[in-house]
Amino acid sequence: MKSKTLKTILCALAFSAIFPLSAASQTNNRSKVFNPLTDKVEVRHEFRGAWLTTVRGSDWPKKLRVNLSKLPGESKHDQKLRIERQRDSQKRALVDVITKIKETGCNVVIMQLCCNSETYYKSKILPWDHNLTGVQGEDPGYDPLKLAIETAHSLGMQIHGWFNPMRVGGVDTERAKKHPCLKHPDRVIKYGKTMYWNPGNPEVIQYLYDLIYEVMSNYDLDGAHIDDFFYPEGLREKLEVLPKLKDSLKTLTDKNQIAELKKAIRKMDDGRTWDDASWYQKYGNGMELGRWREDNVNKIVAAMHRAVHDAKPEAIFGVSPGGRLVNTQKLYADPQYWIEEGSIDYLAPQIYWQHGHRIADFKLVLDSWEPIMKGVPCLPGLAAYRYKEKGFESMDEFGLQIEESREADFVQGNIWFTTRSLFRPDFLEYMKEKIYPYPSLIPKLGTTSDVAPAPVTVTESNGVLTWDKSPAAKSYAIYKLFITGYSPDGFSAIWEGGLVGQTTENKFSAPEKAENYVVVAVNGKEKSVPSNVVFVR
Repeated sequence: MKSKTLKTILCALAFSAIFPLSAASQTNNRSKVFNPLTDKVEVRHEFRGAWLTTVRGSDWPKKLRVNLSKLPGESKHDQKLRIERQRDSQKRALVDVITKIKETGCNVVIMQLCCNSETYYKSKILPWDHNLTGVQGEDPGYDPLKLAIETAHSLGMQIHGWFNPMRVGGVDTERAKKHPCLKHPDRVIKYGKTMYWNPGNPEVIQYLYDLIYEVMSNYDLDGAHIDDFFYPEGLREKLEVLPKLKDSLKTLTDKNQIAELKKAIRKMDDGRTWDDASWYQKYGNGMELGRWREDNVNKIVAAMHRAVHDAKPEAIFGVSPGGRLVNTQKLYADPQYWIEEGSIDYLAPQIYWQHGHRIADFKLVLDSWEPIMKGVPCLPGLAAYRYKEKGFESMDEFGLQIEESREADFVQGNIWFTTRSLFRPDFLEYMKEKIYPYPSLIPKLGTTSDVAPAPVTVTESNGVLTWDKSPAAKSYAIYKLFITGYSPDGFSAIWEGGLVGQTTENKFSAPEKAENYVVVAVNGKEKSVPSNVVFVR
């Protein structure tokens, strides 16, 4: 934990901690020289993710479909030209959305690759997503994931594949003939108007392992990611709560209470049934039904984690559960177990509430995750889509959430939902000027064979920084320092680094004079501690 003194400083100087590039900050820092005897340096590495949503074409491809069918009266030549134009338009839109994510200051794209058991990449297991051409299973004539990876990596960003593992989609969806749910109907359970893979069938666990292993083996992804779609919501209440409500109804005499209870029962007992009784009888092994369902989810998470690391050992696997632990437990998901068992490399709870919320105040919910994490990084999801709603009338609410995330030692970044919300002009401006005024390296997550480079010693002459190369370093990150606070007696300054450049050379021209700089040696996931501070006059 940070010292009480440092927390006091950060709380007292909240906005200066988040908004280091204000005019006042720059003016105050111009003549300030770092004092190595009293001052301290902090260099933060942050995971700054954006969920690129493809379900219903939300962020991409929207309605930019490639219609491969021949139109009435269309010649083959005209058909070919039209398809090329549509394809180019769809591809440009994908490049544009990833490029704009970079402009927000984010450094990780989390792209939804499989929502309803369709894919945005070439797969032998699942068909192409219908949003690409209007027809499930129809090849769009290019590989969206390959293009997305090339674009993200060319911009210096990571890209992770996002999967909704349990959803198969609507019962009435027109599916490709070779879809695995048609070939293996015993792996699927219908719940209302939706179909899900049955977690109680061991073949489903193997299928999900194969699905993740395939994409991680064939594409240069930096990780895989799943969100909070496990068992359908409400099953636990039906199993555990509904019988108790019905029993309570028998003993009530108050008409108002009876009416309210009947209303609650109708809402919960909606006629939809989840029929896994035969699977429970076969594989339950004496466990209580709810515990067995939890165990199935645990096995799925472990299998997907194993698939990621079997295919690419240094890639990472994370889960984004509901923002409150009680919410995710309703889906038979147990993040605490995954952490204890080592089945995840990070957790990204979707904390989509504001400060002052009656039952889910942002800070209280954030703090509730700390005792659970036990060394596993937390990357809270933030509700960019709620901007202008009640509690999110001002961008300052997001500024405060970022501040409190940065103050929490168990947090190493954030992920934003939705991507299109970040592109609103006022939101984008605030992101660039206030929340992410400087780029950031990504913190070390998961495992690595990289060797930690030794720190370098920097000298300065005529505005040029030079240093001897660190043997293990592949590049060097250069940071300009700015003051974020002072000790209570005002004697010691606390400085934070803003990334102003990265090079493979052992020299760098300082972009501004009258500023303090440090250099960090980088070898993949590993980074050195900051160098000595040099002042450029």
